[in-house]
Amino acid sequence: MRYKPSIAFDRMSGSAKGVTASQNKGAIFIRTRGTGSKKRTVDQAAVKSVFKLLQQSWKNLGTAEIVAWNNAAKSQSGRRVLGQKAQLTGANLYLRLNFWVVRCGGQPLTSPPLLAGIEQPAVAGAAISGNSFMFRLNSVPEQAAGLRLVIMATGPQTVGTVTGVGRGSTFCEPLVPTAGAVNLLQAYAGKFGMPNAGKPKVFLRYFYVNPSTGEKSGEQLINAYYDAGSPIMYNLNVIAPDENQGTVNRTGLMEFAEGTQIMVQATAKRNYAFLRWSDGDTLNPRAIIMNRDYTIEPIFVLDQHYTVRGTGSPSGAGSVAGGGSYRPGQTVELEAVPNSGWRFDHWQDDEDNVEAERSVIVNGDVNLTAVFTRIKSYYECHFEVNNEEYGYINPESGELYYDHGDEVEIEAVPYSGYEFVRWSDGRTQSTRTLVVVKEINLTAIFRSIRTEEFYIVDRFCTVQGNGTVMHYGEEIELTVVPDDGFHFVGWSDDMTNTNPVRRIVLTVDFDWEMHPVCESDATYVITATADPEEGGTVTVTPQKDEYHLDDEIELLATPNPGWRFVEWRAQRFLANGRNISIYADKDMDILAVFEEIEPAPEGD
Repeated sequence: MRYKPSIAFDRMSGSAKGVTASQNKGAIFIRTRGTGSKKRTVDQAAVKSVFKLLQQSWKNLGTAEIVAWNNAAKSQSGRRVLGQKAQLTGANLYLRLNFWVVRCGGQPLTSPPLLAGIEQPAVAGAAISGNSFMFRLNSVPEQAAGLRLVIMATGPQTVGTVTGVGRGSTFCEPLVPTAGAVNLLQAYAGKFGMPNAGKPKVFLRYFYVNPSTGEKSGEQLINAYYDAGSPIMYNLNVIAPDENQGTVNRTGLMEFAEGTQIMVQATAKRNYAFLRWSDGDTLNPRAIIMNRDYTIEPIFVLDQHYTVRGTGSPSGAGSVAGGGSYRPGQTVELEAVPNSGWRFDHWQDDEDNVEAERSVIVNGDVNLTAVFTRIKSYYECHFEVNNEEYGYINPESGELYYDHGDEVEIEAVPYSGYEFVRWSDGRTQSTRTLVVVKEINLTAIFRSIRTEEFYIVDRFCTVQGNGTVMHYGEEIELTVVPDDGFHFVGWSDDMTNTNPVRRIVLTVDFDWEMHPVCESDATYVITATADPEEGGTVTVTPQKDEYHLDDEIELLATPNPGWRFVEWRAQRFLANGRNISIYADKDMDILAVFEEIEPAPEGD
């Protein structure tokens, strides 16, 4: 038959016993000699079942997917056979890669993966005794968690047997590579039986596969020998933790044979949590394979918990779901659940909270009480408007009585020039239907249609809430934030009001001149004197030791008899009027300059 490269023709499917190959005019031919057993082993059947699955899944691929596999196969090659390098097809590559994907528990890849190659495993050691078959890698790659170790072996052989690994097969599931020793005895003996003094030798072949891409690394070959002598013993020393923090299921110094698996488990006490073991391992419970001496101690950390508890009032009326033990900062969802004949009314710590569900951020023990009330046969309902000049309600405002379960339709109707905004419970539909299961108190909120651009002068500050379009009759909150170097003093229409937060209602006669007053933190000294002193007097209004930026200061120069006022001077000419106003912006020494009046000549 003509040779067709195939992943199936590989050592993993058994030896090529009974096969003859030849080369003629560049063509490669393979034929069987008609010898050899036709008995199919369990391994061959398992391999065939995988290929059967993959052959079917290949047929289910779309055209674009098959083209992608064919293109990817152009960069790959098969094994050399009789000196010729075989070219893979897309189907070959699909089978080659997906065999190991499926063998490691994955689903067949529909698209070719990015192939990056895998490092060949390090040299390993293996030894067989009466109760262990220890296999240990000298080292593992950094990405070991993303790989699987495949180990194949032959059955027990005599020392002179040289069957080798050609007939080796897998006997255990692919393993996650680890630098520690792995006991393969149970899996090996279950398939091949135990080695003994007559057949002490086992050939091993092992390699890595990538379960995500199906790539296979180069292989390593070793052999192991059976030794019926006493097993190697190792010590396990488990140090007891602080008794206030937690416990461990075994403590003290213990001795175990090599390959023995020991389970250790740490249990934290209240307000503590297990962090790790002293050797860095974080598994709990943890299985330790005794391949060396171990000294370990469980490490606990403070893990504070608080209790969230909810109760119903009165007793028997209902309950609160969601309580329990929680860590600080956790958000807990609670729900008040009434019993039959009762309804949830409010939370005892917040009478305005009438929602049965609420969230609580835990920062300490929490005790909450849900208040329930009996379901009555009728309820009193009250409807009103925020301003009777803005609109009205159908049915009429006032106290009304309804039976439990009645449906009531209410409508908010604005007068001309006004509009409906919302109900006091936040709903915005002007017409709504209520199911009466409790007392109802609702207010219809109306407002004027007329609007005004609201703006307050904000000198030396920022007024939050400024520049807002307001409806007449609407309330707005103003907050004064002084600029750097300034502080709030009061409001121009009421300097006794020193609160920087103020609520304003816009009305037709609103005082638009009102504004916040801020003054500088810096102060200045202003002095005014007469020059010469006998020439007159100077009056400063207001008279203060220090002035703030832009404070207005009034100066009045009054000459004495026989003198007249000339000018105001502050290092330079300032003004010549006797009565002037200045604004503080720096320290100033001001002179009121007077000159003596010459007497009139005699005889005049």
